[in-house]
Amino acid sequence: MDDQTVKKEKKNWTHRKDNREQLISAGYKLLSTKGIEATTVKEVARLAGVSPGLFHYYFASKDELLMAVIYEAGASFSQQLMQEVRKLAAERSFSEVAMLAVAAVSRDHPTWYRLRYELYALGLRNPDFLPAVGKMLEKGRQGIAQTICQETGLDEQQAEAIAAIIHACTDGLALQQLAQPGLDLTASYRLVQSLLTAKPGDVE
Repeated sequence: MDDQTVKKEKKNWTHRKDNREQLISAGYKLLSTKGIEATTVKEVARLAGVSPGLFHYYFASKDELLMAVIYEAGASFSQQLMQEVRKLAAERSFSEVAMLAVAAVSRDHPTWYRLRYELYALGLRNPDFLPAVGKMLEKGRQGIAQTICQETGLDEQQAEAIAAIIHACTDGLALQQLAQPGLDLTASYRLVQSLLTAKPGDVE
């Protein structure tokens, strides 16, 4: 009879179809609460149910994971935002409710902006990563400008100028809300919203 020593069953890690999605989901939970510096690859892998070695099959680094998480979170934020816009626009125009929708979603779902600021800080610390931050910002501006053109009839050049201002203002207002959750910034969002009612030629 042997010594009754219980041997732990060895896990067989496999390249499941959903491994990448599980890593992104785990990264979202950890990066949005702990930040990129305090989060380890081992923690992400453990929460995702994969081996640390398998993490590097899908992502070269935590930085690359953060970028993937950002794009997934951005898609979710955009979906929530459009739902809020449709709800508020039932009786009013897009120009009257767009920024109020942003304010509501930013207040109720602050994780998106926490992740954005993690990305900004990473880009400032690592110049090699800054171009990736620039591309993300450009994609955001283009999306805002396209929506402005479609919903307000403003020309492309004016929409792009307004989009850059809205992009900067919403990031800054969201940071203030993160730092002071009880702060009421409705008047500030309304002021930014006034840009959407600008007439052609008002922005040179």
